[in-house]
Amino acid sequence: MEVIVLYDDLPSSIKGCIRGFGLSLFVQGGGFRILFDAGSSPDVLLNNARVAGVDLKSLDAVVVSHAHLDHTGGLRGLPARNVPVYVPYGQHRGLVSWLHSIGFENVVVVRDLQEVGGGAYVMAYPESTISEQSLLLESPGGLTMLVGCGHPGVHYMVGKAASRGFKVERVVGGLHLSDQPEYKVRGVVMELERLGVRELIPLHCSGGATLEYGRLLGLVREEPALCKTYSI
Repeated sequence: MEVIVLYDDLPSSIKGCIRGFGLSLFVQGGGFRILFDAGSSPDVLLNNARVAGVDLKSLDAVVVSHAHLDHTGGLRGLPARNVPVYVPYGQHRGLVSWLHSIGFENVVVVRDLQEVGGGAYVMAYPESTISEQSLLLESPGGLTMLVGCGHPGVHYMVGKAASRGFKVERVVGGLHLSDQPEYKVRGVVMELERLGVRELIPLHCSGGATLEYGRLLGLVREEPALCKTYSI
C-alpha cells in the first residue's frame, strides 16, 4: 500500500510540484484508491496529481477529515463526482450542503466507525470542539492512521482507535502542533510512542518541533516532502 503527499507547503525534490497551504494524501493498494482531503486550491491539487502520476478520475472514495477550507477547497476541481465522500458528524451540515452544491451527491456522514473498503476504515471524533475524522489503513506494514489536522489531539485519536481494537503503528498527516510550546509537543510525541506508534510522518500543521522530537525518539525515519510516495 502507498501514500502519496499531493498537497502540503513542504519542499519537493520532484520538478513541477507546487507547494500550497493545506493537505491532501492519495492512498492506493489492493485495487482500492482513496483521496484523503484535497488541499485548498483545485489548480494546485490537479497539477501535483499530474506530476505524481495520480489519476483523480478513478477514485473509489474521498475522505474529508474536517470542514476547513485548506482541506476541502481542492474538491471543486475533482473530476470524479460520483464517488462516495465521507465527512465527520458534528459541524457537517454546511459541508454536506456545499458538497451537494458542487456536484457531489453521494455524501456519507460518519458518526463513529465505518468501513470504506480495501482494509480502510473511517473513525469520527464528533465529541471534539472541531469535529474531525481519521482514516485507518490495514496493510502488511502495520496499521496506519491518516490525520488531517488532529484538532481532537492526535494522541487522543490514537488512543480512541486503540480502545476500539485498532493498534496504530504509523501516523501520517497534520498534528496541529506548530503553534504549541515545546513541552507540549514533546509530551504528545512521547505519548504517541507510549501508545505504540513506531513511525511518524508529520505534515501540514505539525511544526518543526514535532519533526525534531520525532527524530530524537526514532519515530521520524524519512524526511517529509511534497509529492513523495511512502510505502506502508
